[in-house]
Amino acid sequence: MSYTADFISELTRAANEVDKLSADEYRRLVQRAVRMVREMRLETGTRPSCGNHVAMEDLEIAALMAEAAAKNDEVEGVLLNLAGMIRALKIMVDGKIEVRKCD
Repeated sequence: MSYTADFISELTRAANEVDKLSADEYRRLVQRAVRMVREMRLETGTRPSCGNHVAMEDLEIAALMAEAAAKNDEVEGVLLNLAGMIRALKIMVDGKIEVRKCD
């Protein structure tokens, strides 16, 4: 399995076991995921503001709010959202899908 697939699994597993996750572990996962999404977006040429894409700043704010509120369902949602974004970007990178850039 590739690093990306392993990381998607790690995010999903953490979301399913969010009650066992420390604040530091959560923060590190979010930081790694946000960095990976940014790098993959650069590689594919996608922009966060295109169509229905969630802006990374909004996702980072949601992550911080979920951490501050310590609500497991919000933490789970942030982790699953990041895993989904990485999965979609991996498909685009692997398939060399041409992405239409927004103007």
